[in-house]
Amino acid sequence: MRCHFWRGPAAVAAVVLMLAAGSSLAEDVKPKVEKKPPSACVGLDINACAAKAECYWKQQITTKQGKIRKAHCRKKPAHTARKTTSPA
Repeated sequence: MRCHFWRGPAAVAAVVLMLAAGSSLAEDVKPKVEKKPPSACVGLDINACAAKAECYWKQQITTKQGKIRKAHCRKKPAHTARKTTSPA
């Protein structure tokens, strides 16, 4: 005797329930990433960039692939303390 469960309205209901359960689980797994606010150097022209101590002007360059990177203002990297090891 054959089982005809996977044909008809029962099959449609089973598929809908599986999809609904799968989509609710997938939403729980995604972590919410908060965007950082842009730095104080973003969007400044060359004179305004030079006036700020925490910013520097990055010159226009052409990459090896031929893409042109426009000149722009950047935030200076934060200096971290280096670990020094003494010889034993």
